[in-house]
Amino acid sequence: MKRAHWDFEYRLVSPRYEPTTSATDMVVALRGPLDTGRLRACLRTTSEPLSIEVLVERAPLHWYRLQFAHPEKLTDVEATLRRHGVAPRYVTSSTLGNLALGERLRWDAARPASAATWATRARRAHPETNSDGRWLFHERGGIDVDRAVCGTAAGTRLAVIDDEAMESDALELDAEVLVGTLAPSRSSLHGSLMAAWAVGVRGDGEKGVQGFTGIAPDASPRLYLIPKPGRDLVMLPTAIVRAVDDGADVVVCATHTDAATTPLLDDALAFASRLGRGGKGTAVVMPTGREISSPPGSLHASLTLPLGDPASDPRVLCVAPSGRDGGWFTWKDKRGRLRPFANRGPSVRVAAPGDDMAYPFAKRERLGHAESSGAAAIAAGAALLVLATNPELTVAELYSVLSATASREAVVALEGSVADAADFLPEGRDRDGHEARCGYGRLAAARACMAVADPLAAVLVAMGDDEAARVHLAGPSLEKRACVQCSIELRHLAARALLQDAELLHQLKVIVRHFRLCGADETRSQPPEATARFLALVAERLLTQAAPDPAGIELARLHQLAVEASRGGAAAQAVETWCFEMVSWLFRSENGPRR
Repeated sequence: MKRAHWDFEYRLVSPRYEPTTSATDMVVALRGPLDTGRLRACLRTTSEPLSIEVLVERAPLHWYRLQFAHPEKLTDVEATLRRHGVAPRYVTSSTLGNLALGERLRWDAARPASAATWATRARRAHPETNSDGRWLFHERGGIDVDRAVCGTAAGTRLAVIDDEAMESDALELDAEVLVGTLAPSRSSLHGSLMAAWAVGVRGDGEKGVQGFTGIAPDASPRLYLIPKPGRDLVMLPTAIVRAVDDGADVVVCATHTDAATTPLLDDALAFASRLGRGGKGTAVVMPTGREISSPPGSLHASLTLPLGDPASDPRVLCVAPSGRDGGWFTWKDKRGRLRPFANRGPSVRVAAPGDDMAYPFAKRERLGHAESSGAAAIAAGAALLVLATNPELTVAELYSVLSATASREAVVALEGSVADAADFLPEGRDRDGHEARCGYGRLAAARACMAVADPLAAVLVAMGDDEAARVHLAGPSLEKRACVQCSIELRHLAARALLQDAELLHQLKVIVRHFRLCGADETRSQPPEATARFLALVAERLLTQAAPDPAGIELARLHQLAVEASRGGAAAQAVETWCFEMVSWLFRSENGPRR
């Protein structure tokens, strides 16, 4: 029987979460703030806690950590609080994960996060040689970081949550923030590498470090350092909330998160998606990880990303590692046989390079394995480039455009023998482009940035005409030759609308395809009033999604101009002439792709 194109060994290695009924260390989540003295008085009637720590008091989150001398039932603690008129949203263990959800958060009194003390950076010039270790910037199999359209992520903020920070003094950090620890571990480079691949490392002549330009070199990074895994599951969600509330645009967390799902993490991710970036939502990036043990009764490795894993949360950008050929990241065992190095599953959104990348802290360039952690850092940098291109994007729109513009070309054939063919399943993609190993495909930074920069560029990218989109964005100012002016705010509004409205995207494709067919030959066109009429109808649909702000007012003015042009005269001819000039510029032989 032939295996389905989507099928693979989709089985968990072991049960991840066991029911927790009692604990000596727990967190109580309340609806509102509560004085710790009153909280202690409420609990004194049963068993007084040894300590009470305020973890978060920031609407709508109010978390209090309780530690007892002996295990206490979670239900007893909750019942005691309710008897005293305090209604917890939930009570959960601080050290054992669980998949239960607490009562829904109330957002009516919650203010959006803002970056009051986190400075951003202006765009600067950076050394970017096309060296062997920087293949992912410019070679096939990489993510196409074209600075002409991607920029440098100036004006954005990156939070790296990790438990290691060796050599962090070589990073251009805005700050190191300690969360739940007084002395962060500096025995490994893991956290510093995440910031380095995403943003970069400054050169250090004394240590001989040459310096490294990251994916988003002008983003402003902070390191949020938490305790080593195994102590508790509290500080990861606490750090996410802290980073989002400080103003992070993107949070990358590649530290250990196995079995770390808790109601606290649910709260933190809800906080990020609802209140981050002034209410637009903060992106949280996590790697797939690499659990490779065999499940009971199977001869094959599971490689399954569990549905309850933090990286599978629908508010997370889950990233898989890819190799230099653009396919899944593989490695060779002692016998020279190929094996994969990451989990797979339905939750994987996109892939990013994780192999043979330049080591940012080396005195001389050498290649290293970044694995899924490094892939998450690369993806975080790409997300920052997109957000810098169009800061008005919501986090949902960001995830959508990264998925929609990902590269889905066929994976290069594996070179060498495979240890287990089952490790490399599934065999194909679903019709929407998704497959379990690399999600919707490998990130394409330039394509994603073009798709949010401008509506015409977005249409050309959607049509598969990336080169024409580059010509459009890199060409001379179109406003100088246009019959009307168009602000950057209106371009951003229209590009966002195309992400939300498939019918609007189709309508703009119609007008682009019409003039592409006409070429520079105006005799092949139709009455100029037809163009103005069509544009007026498109603008009218776009108006339904516009707010009454300057961009919306500008759009209403353009709509009226198109309506007037549909009645004929010089205005209609001006619109038609401008469209022909645009097509002539985009598709002439020395600039764009050929018809």
